[in-house]
Amino acid sequence: MPYRRSSFLAACVTAIAALAAVPSASRAAVDSDTAQGTALDQAAVGKVIGGIAVELREAYVFPDKGIEAAKALEKALAENAYAGVTEPARLAARLTEQLRAITGDSHMRVIFGSPFRNQPPPSAPQDTGFAVERLDGNVGYIHLARFVPPEIFNPAADEAMRSLSDTAALIIDMRDNGGGHPASVAYLVSFFLDPGASVHINDLIWRNRGTSTFRTESFWSSPTPVRYSRRPVYVLVGPQTYSAGEEFAYDLQALGRATVVGKATRGGANPGGLTELGSDLFVVVPTGRAQNPVTHGNWEGIGVRPDVQATLETARETAVALATGRPAAPMAR
Repeated sequence: MPYRRSSFLAACVTAIAALAAVPSASRAAVDSDTAQGTALDQAAVGKVIGGIAVELREAYVFPDKGIEAAKALEKALAENAYAGVTEPARLAARLTEQLRAITGDSHMRVIFGSPFRNQPPPSAPQDTGFAVERLDGNVGYIHLARFVPPEIFNPAADEAMRSLSDTAALIIDMRDNGGGHPASVAYLVSFFLDPGASVHINDLIWRNRGTSTFRTESFWSSPTPVRYSRRPVYVLVGPQTYSAGEEFAYDLQALGRATVVGKATRGGANPGGLTELGSDLFVVVPTGRAQNPVTHGNWEGIGVRPDVQATLETARETAVALATGRPAAPMAR
């Protein structure tokens, strides 16, 4: 489901989505295989805190919370709370924990090490994240790991949906989906809607930097080469489903177009902006929030709630049972 500008968001979203799938604050900031980095002096720490404070005040989608968080970090700095934290990775982990505790926003994070450093060159083939199967009972199955940018995503979605267009029901597995590009979410949703109507799928409400005003970016259904508009659709979700992955399930659920099966998702609905701070540290500050046109809300902090509860291990089996009219196995307690 990345930024100081919306266009930069489109360029960065895949790397941020990979980071978004990490479950804990410390893992979000520190990879176990990443070196700790050059020790920071207090001047460098102060520069990092200052950079974060600017982004919080100027760009955070909730201006009052941004001011509160900026003041809290500046107060901690003035009280020498970071005096013993000289390793960039540890500072990133500490700041991520503090920012999330203050804002309650899981997209908020400080990262040590550029997320773009090991990206493949533009000419290299990109893994689109699709895996397609045809299950017994003429049930289609798509496992989707991420929402890559639409220029890559849309042709892959076309191919996947064409291959399963004659199935009686479709299961889309988002249990490992950590997010990605919102336009790609809207495109995949379009396959399941009435081809004769233009359907409003989602809005992103962006803060205009340095102000308390906002702008709206709307996402609508678009033409697709095939449609899957009158057959059952099941979306599998779980605690690793995040950001744009959650949006896909939420949008289809809100439109009454899919049955969501599994466990509640993580609850991240505020896309963020990546800003370099120096010392190979970066901060992601959410500059927008999702707003569904049906519910007029989103899944931030609460996650997407399944229509049918199932464990991660039994979610696929449960969806197949629903699709084929067989009784589902009871959920373990």
